[in-house]
Amino acid sequence: MAGIYIHIPFCASFCRYCSFYSERCRDTRLMARYVDALSEEIRVVRLQVHDLDPQAQNRPETRLQVQPLYPWAQPTLYIGGGTPSLLPPEQLERIVTAVRQYLLPAATQNGHNDVFGEFTLEANPDDITPESLAAWKRLGVNRLSLGVQSFDDGLLRWMGRRHTAAQAEKAVRMAREAGFDNISLDLIFGYVGLTDDIWLDTLDHALALAPEHLSCYQMSVEEGSTLGEEAAAGAYAPPAQETCARQYALLRQRVAAAGFHHYEISNFARPGYESRHNSAYWRREPYQGFGPGAHSYDGERLRRWNNPDLDAYLAAFTPAATDTDRRAVMGSETLSDTDLWNERVMLALRTAAGLDLTTLAPEHRAAIAPAVERLLAEGLLERLPQRTLVRIPAERFFISDSIISDLFL
Repeated sequence: MAGIYIHIPFCASFCRYCSFYSERCRDTRLMARYVDALSEEIRVVRLQVHDLDPQAQNRPETRLQVQPLYPWAQPTLYIGGGTPSLLPPEQLERIVTAVRQYLLPAATQNGHNDVFGEFTLEANPDDITPESLAAWKRLGVNRLSLGVQSFDDGLLRWMGRRHTAAQAEKAVRMAREAGFDNISLDLIFGYVGLTDDIWLDTLDHALALAPEHLSCYQMSVEEGSTLGEEAAAGAYAPPAQETCARQYALLRQRVAAAGFHHYEISNFARPGYESRHNSAYWRREPYQGFGPGAHSYDGERLRRWNNPDLDAYLAAFTPAATDTDRRAVMGSETLSDTDLWNERVMLALRTAAGLDLTTLAPEHRAAIAPAVERLLAEGLLERLPQRTLVRIPAERFFISDSIISDLFL
């Protein structure tokens, strides 16, 4: 399976904790310019991958003769941000049209919207209306990821969120009425002001809405965020790790009792509703990212990214731009053997599936064998029935960083 990620770098306002690249914007004209550039990047990447003759790049008949960039039957599409739900439906439709035209096999150009094995759209609760939901459904969106974060209005205001708890609940109900049967809710724990009682109340509110998936993150103090600036100025200090660990344990207990599978450190799903797109990241499958700040990976050693600069991106992806213009906004790296090893270990041990030791080079297995045995003896790793698989017990996920680092080269 291949994953396609589209970054929408627009937000109506900035959340206190967020450091993801975005620009404050509600200007639909700028959004239209951005979609023009995004469509051009998709077209250019498609052509570059197949080394088409530059003189033939604008001839549709030439484009359609080459093999598709993603020949898999059902790739995943994830539109994230930023706030993708700010985009007018007609702009989202233009993005999906470009993806289908340039990245998918010709057999998918038949008007059907079920060509994606999973099509996720990130949305803010206050952007959701019956009209927007109907438009997204027509586009083929089959999974909604809603940035709820909390069901406490005071904490939502402190975070800088635009919605209220009531709006979040209403958004989920409207999505159900519109026919969405795969809904994920984002929640945040581990920050000053969040008591255990408020956290449990938020979890109960979330579970009462019967989502298929929950993504629950500990708030981190990130450089470039408002919270990071406040921390640097001494105006904010995160809670003790003991508090965060306790809230993580409460989370695990509550959602397990509700029938959720804890399949990755921060992710919980009802059986069969694990995120296919994100799971491909953890399995190190190839994916292609589009937009400023987006990353791509070829599944082997090459990682590429676009610099997080909207103005430069808009200038680089116009029909008149040259390869030199485009390369100026891109970066790349070739992973070393050590990088590959550390990444494989880190990503696999984030998941309940664990690490298959037979996928590692013999010399690497030998190098970490003593550490593996020690961690098994200490209960920080467990061996699965297959014997060649090891994983971090879910109750130890909170300290996974220290466990994983013991296995790095």
